[in-house]
Amino acid sequence: PASQFGFDNIARAIQAHLDWLNGQVADQMGLIAESSTDVRRVWGGSENMQMKEVDELGVARTQKDTNGVEIDFPLRKFSISTGWTSDFIARATPADLAQKALDVETAYVTRLRQELSAALFGKANYSFVDWLGDGTTLAIKKLLNADGTAIPNAPDGTTFAGTHQHYVGTSGASLAYTDIDTLIANVTEHMLGGVKLFINRANVATLTALSGTKFTALTLAVVAVPGRTSGTVVTDSVQDDPDNKLVGYWAGYEVHTRSWVPSGYYMAFATQSPQKPIVHRLDKFTALNGMRMVYQLNAHPLTAQTFESEIGFGAWGRHAAAVLDGGHQTTY
Repeated sequence: PASQFGFDNIARAIQAHLDWLNGQVADQMGLIAESSTDVRRVWGGSENMQMKEVDELGVARTQKDTNGVEIDFPLRKFSISTGWTSDFIARATPADLAQKALDVETAYVTRLRQELSAALFGKANYSFVDWLGDGTTLAIKKLLNADGTAIPNAPDGTTFAGTHQHYVGTSGASLAYTDIDTLIANVTEHMLGGVKLFINRANVATLTALSGTKFTALTLAVVAVPGRTSGTVVTDSVQDDPDNKLVGYWAGYEVHTRSWVPSGYYMAFATQSPQKPIVHRLDKFTALNGMRMVYQLNAHPLTAQTFESEIGFGAWGRHAAAVLDGGHQTTY
């Protein structure tokens, strides 16, 4: 029983695994989200000035930049109960306690993935009462969704109207290769670097089967480059997680699977954008971030009745990503 193995030893092992998990989550967030304690920022400001020719004594008239809009980030609290009653603890083995901890961690990762998906693939802006913060009502934005927001000009001077839309459906009755081209163009026209395509594992076959497809899937074959007649230089690996890996190229753009992309949806994302599409909001108190055990008595960690986590995602670089719903014509 756990009582003979030593509750302190078990608690330390569980906490060590939680620390590892939280470290992994923070590392994986780095691709798609910026982690920050910020509650609000201003986005959309754009310099739109011109150099004017003047005479020997002349000076140009003062010009103003485009005003931005407030962007807010939510923070929600989630909890899961352990069921560690005194009777359970008295009879539990170390393996029982470890399995319960692993089950809780799995539920946490699932919820984290769901919240990230909701922030990226949900289209409608909404209001949120920040009860974990200062109690104000926050205006949560999505990616560019034709809400009239001022949009930064592209570096080449291209301007975008407030009706600019980054949530689109297919142009025809079913998904076509031109829909993927348009999706990527919705991001590249903002002249942000490192554009890649992110899809669900189930849609690798969909891209492969498209008429006129520009998708080149990675192969498992080892390719000898000199004189090769087929295959790709970069090869697939059976060791990689099929839900989270490079699977091929679309007209030269990398195509990756991600577990947080719903089946039937496609996302183009500028991975080198200085503004990530999403802010992963953290609590201002460091001890409250990540997955944690909530103790009844701090001296006895295994009296924990619940595990808790605070999770929050809100759009930041609204122009850095675009989404296609492959199952609905013209609408999202």
